[in-house]
Amino acid sequence: MHFSAFRLQQAIRNREFTPFYQPIVCATGGEVVGCEMLARWLHPQKGLLSAGNFIPAIEATGLGGALLRGLADEVCGDGQDLARSAGRRLMMTLNLSLSLVMTPLFRPHLLALSIRLEQAGMTPVFEITEREDIRAFPQAAVFRQLAAGGAAVRRGRLRHRSCRSRQHGG
Repeated sequence: MHFSAFRLQQAIRNREFTPFYQPIVCATGGEVVGCEMLARWLHPQKGLLSAGNFIPAIEATGLGGALLRGLADEVCGDGQDLARSAGRRLMMTLNLSLSLVMTPLFRPHLLALSIRLEQAGMTPVFEITEREDIRAFPQAAVFRQLAAGGAAVRRGRLRHRSCRSRQHGG
């Protein structure tokens, strides 16, 4: 599907994107240890669209930061509700493109989101998507800066000790 930058900006402004949460389940004990936030688009004409239908266009138009900022309040509120109902801290993973993480103006927003999720009772983990070659971005200092600010950034699939991601319509 093709979406123009104007249409994507309009959708972000109109709050047509919504977070869905895929549980992360511990393989040994079966308990939910967290979730992965997956963006979905409640398109007025096309219905519910999965990320594969719009994320390439979001990234190509440089709107990844705007999308994440648009979802941040809902994600933090949902994270607080999830941690409260679990009665303990949970992990929340969010997928980010390498280009977005390497954008200097976005990093303060990423660190602020990390702090907000921590305050909501979640342990944030930012996963770097594998669509871009990390060797094209040799500035490892960026990751040290984010880690110093409390953010956990991982590339590729999440591996959390003996726990694995269990697919639930993701």
